[in-house]
Amino acid sequence: MRSWSKSKPSEACPFCGSSTRQKALVIWLEKFLETRSGPLKTLLFAPDFGIERWLRKQEQIDLKTTDYSAPNVDFHCDITDIPEADESYDLILCSHVMEHIVDDQAAYQELCRILRPDGCMVIQVPYARDEAVTDEDASVTDPAERERRWGQFDHVRRYGKDIVDRMARAGLTCEVLPLSTWIHPADMERFELWDDVVFECQKKDKT
Repeated sequence: MRSWSKSKPSEACPFCGSSTRQKALVIWLEKFLETRSGPLKTLLFAPDFGIERWLRKQEQIDLKTTDYSAPNVDFHCDITDIPEADESYDLILCSHVMEHIVDDQAAYQELCRILRPDGCMVIQVPYARDEAVTDEDASVTDPAERERRWGQFDHVRRYGKDIVDRMARAGLTCEVLPLSTWIHPADMERFELWDDVVFECQKKDKT
């Protein structure tokens, strides 16, 4: 991230094509890793070139990658049925996956199950911050209608503020972090970031 510089009128990185969501995640990770010592057992869902490449350079990160069907991951899985032991990860990164998952509640429960009590998880999704309720309709299966309504042919929802309640029902606490509240304005401009949102999650304390 530190070496990326604006070279054209686009939010995408000219080297790896990273958009706001990838650049924001790396900025968050840089801040997070300053507060943690390794090795941190980390699970990355649906890895992309830029994020995976960056993570594998971090000495604190012990990385595993997963996806439902994509090649070149450490293992394949359905996010609603993850073949990993309880409380096995210090850090989970799940960017723009949950809007594809019909039973997202089951997915949040599985993510909570494999997260360690002192672990942290980052969720990124399409988010309508002014809407109280998530827009979803299981009867909508037409790809064109899904694209019109939710922005992509294979999306099944656009989240509203109640995403926090969904996570809470799965046993997670969630802090909603608009980028403009924790990234310096100069860096917002330098990296051509729009004011996206990162969801920072921990497992609820059961005591």
